[in-house]
Amino acid sequence: PHPRVPRDARERLVHRGAMTMAVATAAAAPTATARARARGLGWKRSAIARSFSVPRCFRPGASSRSPPRATTAALPSLTSESTWRLQFEFFSGKDPSKTEPDRTVVAKVRFVLDEGYEPPQGIVEIVSDDENVFADVLTNATGTQMNNRWTLEEDPNERKAGLWIWGLFSEPLYPYLLFSLDVNRVEVAPGGYHVPAGTLFAEMKHARGSKQGSVLTDGTLSFKVTKTYQADLVGLSEVAVGEPNKCGRIKAECVA
Repeated sequence: PHPRVPRDARERLVHRGAMTMAVATAAAAPTATARARARGLGWKRSAIARSFSVPRCFRPGASSRSPPRATTAALPSLTSESTWRLQFEFFSGKDPSKTEPDRTVVAKVRFVLDEGYEPPQGIVEIVSDDENVFADVLTNATGTQMNNRWTLEEDPNERKAGLWIWGLFSEPLYPYLLFSLDVNRVEVAPGGYHVPAGTLFAEMKHARGSKQGSVLTDGTLSFKVTKTYQADLVGLSEVAVGEPNKCGRIKAECVA
């Protein structure tokens, strides 16, 4: 049997237990101020977490919201940015009615632009020469290339030529591309038919558009033959003149 506790002692125990439970409950339950501080601290934590979160487009494995831009290929141009494939078609002249060349030579070049000149001009940079047709590049004391030059030209038969200088046209008309290349002796056909070592001249039609870029067509090749003429009636003086001799045609295609 449980020992009996006096009534007044039981009341004191009950009151002490109630007080203990009240203190414990008060300690466990947060006050209004504590709850507000907790909510503020939680907002600060979430704000700090958001400020240090990694952006979506830089997260490993995450794809960008916008698709990558499509790259646009550069248009053909007479600058160092474009590589041209030149096909030299040489004719011996043995058969004037022949339409197929006696020898074909292929090379790749770049038309490097010299800035600040009018009409546009520059040097021809040899990129590939598998048949060793072209001679060595000549440079001056400062390292500037002296041979293998190109220039655009106006049409002398066109009445509008040259009028752009006076502001009558927004852009000059340059329908011709002229360039020269120093070459070694080029054997064309059996029997001694060849192009002599020296300067090979090329003339091509030139056009330029906003969509197709520079276009080169209908090219002809020639080299100069030196001929001597009497400079006076009595034959006391002579003059040497280099006359062009056509030797073939040339085709151009921008490949890069």
